[in-house]
Amino acid sequence: MTKDTLFLWLFRVFALNQRRDYVLKPLGVTTAFLAMYSAVMLLILRQPLASLPGLVLTAGLVQLPFTALAFTMLTYMNRMQIHLAELAMTDVLTGLPNRRAFVAQAGRAQAGGHAGFMLIIDADHFKRINDTYGHAVGDRCLQAIAKRLNDVRRPEDLIGRIGGEEFGAYLPYCTMQEIDQLGKKLCNAILINLPDLPVPLRLTMSVGAAETRPDEMIEAALSRADEALYAAKAGGRARLIVWTRSAALDVA
Repeated sequence: MTKDTLFLWLFRVFALNQRRDYVLKPLGVTTAFLAMYSAVMLLILRQPLASLPGLVLTAGLVQLPFTALAFTMLTYMNRMQIHLAELAMTDVLTGLPNRRAFVAQAGRAQAGGHAGFMLIIDADHFKRINDTYGHAVGDRCLQAIAKRLNDVRRPEDLIGRIGGEEFGAYLPYCTMQEIDQLGKKLCNAILINLPDLPVPLRLTMSVGAAETRPDEMIEAALSRADEALYAAKAGGRARLIVWTRSAALDVA
């Protein structure tokens, strides 16, 4: 048994993750310990049956603090492990899945036969915003984009920040009509109020979209969506373009 396997087994036995675990797991571990202790006393050490209740009571009282300590420590370690795993898969600034988590989630959905559309969303003139107003304002813009994505997404859609000012969205079972509607919502300008400006900062986004296919890797759809995004940037920005085999189709 490897070290990782041992810890997974300990977490499974001792970590208290659900409300019922606080009763069932301590009861089960204590019962198993006392049963083994009783068997040792009777079969190996040949203790008289009449003395067994007192021995079991003493053993139970002795092991109680050690059992409580084991449950407490391993529950804490398990929660820390889960928290660190979530941090490793989450973009801290926006709270969205990072590129690694987003690609993994979209890949699992596509592998399950959930064909749809892959989108790459990019903030227009983001470097200019950072250079003019500073990185703090740039961070507010990224958070505003994340909020816009959360506001327009369907419950089944997957979204994430895939790097810099680029965001990804995977839309299973999505039609061209729905892409058209989503494109209009995404490409509408976001107004960000800044205390030093008399008028709000106007932030727009360009979006590239590509249809996914169940028989390919999700990275292939990302690559096609990136081509469509490049076409959206070249075509004037603040628009959504869908990749096709013949030509990029300007939708919004």
